[in-house]
Amino acid sequence: MESRDNNYYDVRAQDVKLEDITSSAHNAKILRMLRDDDLASIEGKEGALYIIMDYDSEDFFIVKEGDDWGWLGYFIGRNKQIRDLHLYCLPKDRDQVGAFMEGMKHNRSIEEFRFHHEIEIEGDSIIDRLAPFIIHNTNLKELRLLGIHFGLDCVHSLAVALIQRQHKALTCLSLEYNNLSNEALEEIIAALSGYKKLESLCVEENLSRRDQKYYDMLAEIIDLNRITSSKKNAEILRKLRDNAWNEKKDLYVADYDDSEGDYFCAEEGDDWGWLGYFVGRNKQIRGLNLYCLPEEEDEVDAFMEGLCRDQSIERLDIRRCEIDFSSLSPFIVNNGNLKDLRLFDVDIFCAHSLAMALSQRQHKSLTAFCFSRNNLSNDALEEISAALTGYPYLESFCVLENNLIGRDGCESLGTIFRSSALYLKEVLLCGNDFDDEDLQTLVAALTNATTLQSLWLSSNRSIAAAGLRALSQLFSSASVCPLETLHIEDMNIGDEGAEALVDGLRGNTTLKHLVLTPDSAGITSTGWAAFSRLLCDTSSINNTYRSNHTLEHIGDDYCYMSNPDGSGKLFLSGDAYSGECFRGIPPAIVQYLKINKEYHSLQDAATIKIGRCHPDIPVEVFFEYKLKLLPFLVSWFGRFGTRERSNCQNATTREFQRRELSAVYKFIRGMPMLAVDGQIQMRLKSSCGRKRKFDE
Repeated sequence: MESRDNNYYDVRAQDVKLEDITSSAHNAKILRMLRDDDLASIEGKEGALYIIMDYDSEDFFIVKEGDDWGWLGYFIGRNKQIRDLHLYCLPKDRDQVGAFMEGMKHNRSIEEFRFHHEIEIEGDSIIDRLAPFIIHNTNLKELRLLGIHFGLDCVHSLAVALIQRQHKALTCLSLEYNNLSNEALEEIIAALSGYKKLESLCVEENLSRRDQKYYDMLAEIIDLNRITSSKKNAEILRKLRDNAWNEKKDLYVADYDDSEGDYFCAEEGDDWGWLGYFVGRNKQIRGLNLYCLPEEEDEVDAFMEGLCRDQSIERLDIRRCEIDFSSLSPFIVNNGNLKDLRLFDVDIFCAHSLAMALSQRQHKSLTAFCFSRNNLSNDALEEISAALTGYPYLESFCVLENNLIGRDGCESLGTIFRSSALYLKEVLLCGNDFDDEDLQTLVAALTNATTLQSLWLSSNRSIAAAGLRALSQLFSSASVCPLETLHIEDMNIGDEGAEALVDGLRGNTTLKHLVLTPDSAGITSTGWAAFSRLLCDTSSINNTYRSNHTLEHIGDDYCYMSNPDGSGKLFLSGDAYSGECFRGIPPAIVQYLKINKEYHSLQDAATIKIGRCHPDIPVEVFFEYKLKLLPFLVSWFGRFGTRERSNCQNATTREFQRRELSAVYKFIRGMPMLAVDGQIQMRLKSSCGRKRKFDE
């Protein structure tokens, strides 16, 4: 190309035949609009010009052989209407590149310049020539340079140009698909320090080239909309970044959205590296629920690397993910605030790493630990169980639906239950396909759990009467194991199982809730009769007194909540304690259960049952005590009448007085001489008293 200067173009601009310097009439038309400041709407966006190669469109300047890059750059440079310039190609001839850039640098109207070369191009060939345009175009707001090979000299030229701009009006700088080093990135970020209006900075997308310094440099200026797939996800990252997270809310990371919580719905376009980084640096998030992970291994590693720096998360719930715990170990080891770890539907690889991480934790602060539907082997369970024995604050331990656990696994679980250092309150062992011998092994260990309040054995369908009979060790040692709730839903225990439970519960004063499924429990009238005798044996007053006055609930639909007094006790809520709670339970049993619940004192419950079930009390059994017991008999009727009237709307004072007088009458009639002698002695004492007064 012959040597040209700006004067060359100025002299010939109006007379040059545009068809001679373009490859098509369409391109000549675009040059004419540029020359005449009559740029029409292109691609639906007024003032936009697209320069591209090998693309069939009537709206673009399609570069082919015959197009003069010098004239194209000149007309762009002098045009005052063009707002957006999208440059997707450059000529191979460096002289033509220079001629184009020489003309374009004079433009002052372009607000967005986007360069994206299909083949990576050396930055030295364009950045030095582009610098005057960057420095002097005060209207430039968005600068996007994609696919450029940035060397340090090239980066320095760009940084100098950014520093020399008088008007720091840039709102967006994009340097994607480049080979920026952290050193180069640091220089560019320093050059941007005066750009107060900068809203978006987009850089290298290659996760393998990122480190902590990379994230730290870009955290405050990265365009969150460019690294997320939705506005909701971008807003979540903003709250995490700015420590504006609501501590009372958990963060959910899932492959679906839900309006009921703060769900980060991970889709294509979400950057897992940045998500992990912002989670890791946040100081307010307390609960993280991780329901999905990306398929690419480098994305998983980038996320885990950021997450492992978190120090505020107290609850971590992972579901439906494949986890290599060697990558999560730093989080478990170093997060001293972690209290609750739950793993649902998680294929646990490197279970040894998990056990080692649990052992290495300095802060043994875990209060809840749960496995559910994992591929746990007996060996893995043995390692993890041994590690958990050192956690004195562990209150809830859960192993659900892990069918690979055998007898050896039960022995391993026993090491946790036998540990005197633990204060377990809740043990969940549902759906593990345990049989009678497995349960016997577990119960032998659980008898040492002196704080155990709730035991879940539901859906272990191989457990029969022999296994349930072993539970009597827990029920009979009430002072050692204060069990209050037993769950055996979805188990066909039959009449034999019911009788085994009844035998174990005789004399028990701690178990309040026996949660089972009446429809599938296989209990007939025989089994229910055993429960009825347990709660109120009407064969004699003494047997009624010795009945179970603690059990408050049998059946399903058991709704409970924590006691607001902070005691940690569980109680049935008002709405829950209704007829629906006792669906499938015989009415007579329901009646006794309600008495046990309404009267917190065992003595009061026994009194009511005796009063209701023995209307004609045989006072003859008390004759051996003579008149000494008569005041107690009258007092007992008084207590019974007061309590019964307060709970029975149809009860009348006359009825209770009748029963009281009848009992006293029978008592006196059975011992008439004692009554007469007693009356004479009282009169004699009274006479002696009067005589002494007269003598005085």
